[in-house]
Amino acid sequence: MSDKLIKTDSNLIKGGSKNKLDLSNFNSKSYSEALSKFEIPRLFYQLVIFVLDASESMTWEGITGKSKGEEVHEQIIPIIDRLQSSKNKNCFDINMHAFSMSSKEFVIETNVVKIDLNEADFNPCNQLGNYKTYMSKTLKIVESKVNKYYKNHDQNSQALIILLSDGALDDYEESYEICSRIKSNKKTTIASYLLEDKNWKTSLSDERLKEYQDNIKNLSSIDSNGINFFHSKVNPEEIRNHMIKSISTISKID
Repeated sequence: MSDKLIKTDSNLIKGGSKNKLDLSNFNSKSYSEALSKFEIPRLFYQLVIFVLDASESMTWEGITGKSKGEEVHEQIIPIIDRLQSSKNKNCFDINMHAFSMSSKEFVIETNVVKIDLNEADFNPCNQLGNYKTYMSKTLKIVESKVNKYYKNHDQNSQALIILLSDGALDDYEESYEICSRIKSNKKTTIASYLLEDKNWKTSLSDERLKEYQDNIKNLSSIDSNGINFFHSKVNPEEIRNHMIKSISTISKID
């Protein structure tokens, strides 16, 4: 091969030896800063929407001695923390709504990594203070947000809606109709949870409890095994663990 075709940059030679990189001027700090700004491209778009009961009964004492609204906050913290620790954390967007007589969006759609758990307040009762339990208005808003999300992220997108309530809905029929419409899109999953009151064992008949459970259960999606994405327990820790399981089932958490 002609010597004219062999060109060696003298700056890449150290100690007279060819083919060795000169690292004497390597700036490790600049390299580290550059890496810290590097983001792994999004592999998919996962929207997780929490729809949380803020009715009067959610201010009552739960099994832990705290209000059920506070228990909801403590359930959500480890869920968000789990998503933030995922290697695919930049793929998750979070949105939260509270409902009772009216509706309020209190966490706008945002990437999960941007949520500061030290400053966050996920207690729905601190966002909206009313005594009735109307979910349908919020569900309409959520339905619109999901459709917009799919429009903006046409490829590799899906949504999980997490509904949590502790009692009978005052607009069950309308809520059921909207949930049925939302679930008709196979990219969307609804997981529902009835946070039972510890006092129901003495104040609520078995038939009424079954009615509450079935109403909330019927709003949820059904998995490939014919099982609803639904859970009903007095213990808020079990609700939390089931929520994490539901997210893991339909999402790519690693």
